[in-house]
Amino acid sequence: MLIEIEKNIESRKETDRVMWFSMWILLSVASFGIAWFLMIYFLIKRRNDHFSRQEKLETLILSRLRQLSKEKPRQQNTASVSAKTENPKFFRNAQAWALSTLLIFPAFYVFYFLEMDLQKHEEHEHAFLTETISLAQDLELSINLDGFTTTKKFALDRYLILTIVTCGFAAVYWLYRIFNDYNQHFKRQWKLEDDLLRFFKSINNSKAS
Repeated sequence: MLIEIEKNIESRKETDRVMWFSMWILLSVASFGIAWFLMIYFLIKRRNDHFSRQEKLETLILSRLRQLSKEKPRQQNTASVSAKTENPKFFRNAQAWALSTLLIFPAFYVFYFLEMDLQKHEEHEHAFLTETISLAQDLELSINLDGFTTTKKFALDRYLILTIVTCGFAAVYWLYRIFNDYNQHFKRQWKLEDDLLRFFKSINNSKAS
């Protein structure tokens, strides 16, 4: 199972793509708006790819920890802590949503769900890490994870008002936040994944010695 965990983490090179706001805005202007649709497509696609990979990684990690458990969990503890938190809708059609922004107004909903989905995803991830640490402690294993920091809450009502008052220009900052928040989330998660991988490798090494 360690090999599967390693492969999943290695695949983040394809799923967790860092995108640069300034580059995509310049491309959109230079292409007379054509690159806009590609930008929206890739923003949604990387959301889908990252959430999907993370879901699989959580399953692998929790399964591995439960394999290591010396005793079966009690009946009242069988429910997963992370399962109790709401995970965002698993898949959003990137192509359909990108094309829908031709009508302009759907673009604002795309901005909305990209930010809200990330916040829900991080809440779920925090619960997953709490469960992981708890399982490791039950096994009397030392796990070193730096505190998981979440993205600053997105004040939706404020940005909606500003967008209306500024005739849509505040949406530029809204879009910038989406780019930056996902980029920072990926980088924080990579560090946590590296820590988790070292943790499982140390367990394997101790068993081998």
